[in-house]
Amino acid sequence: MTKEELIKKAKELLHEGNIEKAKTFIDEHKDDLGDYYEKAKILVTSEKIDDLKERLKKFF
Repeated sequence: MTKEELIKKAKELLHEGNIEKAKTFIDEHKDDLGDYYEKAKILVTSEKIDDLKERLKKFF
């Protein structure tokens, strides 16, 4: 898989709500991602924050 395909797969996992699977997928492909690895980690972190925001909105 190319770097772009790996990022696309990680995004798909995130959009399906599989944050932990996406994180694991990114970690497993760290070497393949190269400089994209840091960007992918940020993507997962921002998804976690967005998910938390959405959950909090339901309470207010």
